[in-house]
Amino acid sequence: MLKKIFNLLVSLEVTVIFAILYMLSQIYATLAFSSDSDAWLYVYGRGWFEAIQWILALNLIGIMYRYKTYKKKGIFILHLSVIVILLGAGITRYFGKEGVLHLRVGETSSMIMLQNKANPADVGMLDMGFKVKLDKFVMHKYPGSTQPSSYDSYVTVIDGEKSFPYHIYMNHILVYKGFRIYQMAYDPDEKGSILLVGKDPGMWMTYLGYILMAIGFIMSMFERKSRFVATAKKLKESGLFAFILMLGFTFVTPSQAISIDEYAKNSKAVSVEFAKGLVQYNGRIKPLDSLNLDFIHKITKKAKLNGMDYNQLVAGMLAYPDIFSKFPMIYVGHPAVRELLGLKTKYAAYNQFFDEMGQVKFMKQIDLAMQTPDRERTTIQREWLKINERIYVAYMIYSGKAFAMFPSMNAKNENYKWYSIDELNKLDPLTHRFYFNLFKQLVNGIKTYDVNKVKEINQKIYKIQKEYSAPILPSQSRVNMEIKYNHMKIFPSLIGIYSLLGLIAIFIGFFEVLKTKKLNKIEFTLVALGWLALFAHTANMMLRWYISGHAPWSNAYESIIFIAWGSAFASLMFFKRSMLALGAGLFMAGMFMMVAHLNNIDPQITNMVPVLKSYWLLIHVAVITSSYGFLAVGGMLGFLNIILFGLRKYKPLDFQIKEINNIIYLSLWMGLALLSVGTFLGGVWANESWGRYWSWDPKETWSLITMIAYAIVIHSKMIPKMKGEFLFSLLAFLSFFFVLMTYFGVNFYIAQGLHAYGRGEGDATWFNVLKAGIGVWMMIVVAMISMAIMQKNKK
Repeated sequence: MLKKIFNLLVSLEVTVIFAILYMLSQIYATLAFSSDSDAWLYVYGRGWFEAIQWILALNLIGIMYRYKTYKKKGIFILHLSVIVILLGAGITRYFGKEGVLHLRVGETSSMIMLQNKANPADVGMLDMGFKVKLDKFVMHKYPGSTQPSSYDSYVTVIDGEKSFPYHIYMNHILVYKGFRIYQMAYDPDEKGSILLVGKDPGMWMTYLGYILMAIGFIMSMFERKSRFVATAKKLKESGLFAFILMLGFTFVTPSQAISIDEYAKNSKAVSVEFAKGLVQYNGRIKPLDSLNLDFIHKITKKAKLNGMDYNQLVAGMLAYPDIFSKFPMIYVGHPAVRELLGLKTKYAAYNQFFDEMGQVKFMKQIDLAMQTPDRERTTIQREWLKINERIYVAYMIYSGKAFAMFPSMNAKNENYKWYSIDELNKLDPLTHRFYFNLFKQLVNGIKTYDVNKVKEINQKIYKIQKEYSAPILPSQSRVNMEIKYNHMKIFPSLIGIYSLLGLIAIFIGFFEVLKTKKLNKIEFTLVALGWLALFAHTANMMLRWYISGHAPWSNAYESIIFIAWGSAFASLMFFKRSMLALGAGLFMAGMFMMVAHLNNIDPQITNMVPVLKSYWLLIHVAVITSSYGFLAVGGMLGFLNIILFGLRKYKPLDFQIKEINNIIYLSLWMGLALLSVGTFLGGVWANESWGRYWSWDPKETWSLITMIAYAIVIHSKMIPKMKGEFLFSLLAFLSFFFVLMTYFGVNFYIAQGLHAYGRGEGDATWFNVLKAGIGVWMMIVVAMISMAIMQKNKK
């Protein structure tokens, strides 16, 4: 009887039930509460949440004993790592200390202010046993902007007779007597520093757990008796899988009478020359070609309009503001707003938004949208905010405010600030008459289509820029490469290339399965074309890296591009012998590339926030986004396998379905391994940057939820009621909704937490689709587990 109870309680079915409860509690915390403190108050800080974690740990120990995992070293170490991580987290939770040390320049203190996250009103003080004096605080900003590049605290640690200086900045911490002191924030006047202080006795045990998990995954890949190796062996024998270990992964000039069509016909050459000039925008020096592309994309959602490219459009707006302000080019997405404006197309003219007095007609709607909290805004309100931004960007061009091309004559003492004519006009027009004259000549060169004149003025402006701002100027080769990067448009082209190759491969795959015939020459051609596309993808990423000066996965656009790369790489490197698997990976790469170029994703190259200036960016983001590629392949293959199930009535396909399921299993296993290692590498980075390796931030929380979901799917082959090939394929497909929520849901809808630098704006409809997909996954798993438990009880 006791053995029966033990076997019932210590079973995979019970583990899955508590794992789902654990997932649901985290989902509730991220979706129901808009603030970190509320999530802690009602979920993460509650006893019932702790109880679920401890039950999971105890249950896992029982599972390891019952199923004798110690006989398989890799599997044993992998499962042991989870227990070690939970123990380390428990020590941190119950015995760790965390507080804030706020110092003004010249101030000394040994006291930190402690705060209970589950109860923010519960504030205490702790004496560190040594003092810290803030000698100096330095704020570094990107040239000509207020955007922080880094912020640094120069302190002196005083411990009795002993003292020493130290430099604290983001990703560079002070460790002394068990305390870890981080640069967290600063006072608005930049004369004070806010330091986060932590004492975490569980940190090293948690790190040990992370290391054990990585070792466990690696050992499992080579362990003879592991399911991963057994599955890989089956595929190798069948010729469907070549296993290779991944090694790494308002200034307005008078206008002449001219028509838009005439300008479009004659302005191409002069606009190209105009675009070679350098401009400072948001702390970055870049060619006007990039600024023009960014601005026109914001205004029109296109790179071309009415036969004019983005450089022609910006040059025309600058040279002929009275004509272009009547030209419909402000994109209006929502039908209700278009109806209000009386539009028959999706574009409105700039002057349609202003009355005769020059006031914005729809300021009431815009103000209301601004005052409404982000999560409560309606679709129309979001549209008004987008239109407001487009109107402002257009105003910046018409007024000349966008073109900060002229360095201050005291540039070094002004953080190499560059000014536009609009700004100089407000400062001191007489002193800067030379700048005004140059800009006027530049505009006149555009109006007369004088390419040589525009080239001459650009050279004169560049000479001034070099005289006053040489240290911050990009090399001419980098400028030229950035312009080439903009014009080649490789990333947008890959949408069609990947999607077409993927669809052809899927079609060929189905043909081969149904006809039991191999089309070797076509397969070779598709694989070769896939590698060429991936090579172009990789080369363009490297080019973007060279232009920006940092790894090309630091914002939303770049990370989606990298996920697409991972999906294509996974299919070509690991699953190229199966046309369905190859097609699934390439098609998903095309879909990700398409998502990257949707209207709500900003493709411009940007500066990095201070926390991202770390070698951890290369490691953590590269590993975790690579995992999405493998999981995408598994999800797409799950969908294709479901189609094969539907075709079984016409032809016996059991062997092919089983082979595809084996590929799905390997793809999910490798994706889960990379996701787990990448998530915990992020934890180490977070500990080096923010002072805590786990803070229940929505991004990291959803990564954990996703890991648990895939762990359940991978273990489902050991649960009687979940062994079926169809159910495994279905769950593999539905599980990808967790990945989509982790990336798109958190970044573009939840949009809060420590990962806010990767945020965007999302449509509630798609967010509801993601929630529905996850809900279906939950219902299926719960139903199957319930049936399995009832079956056991009958026995």
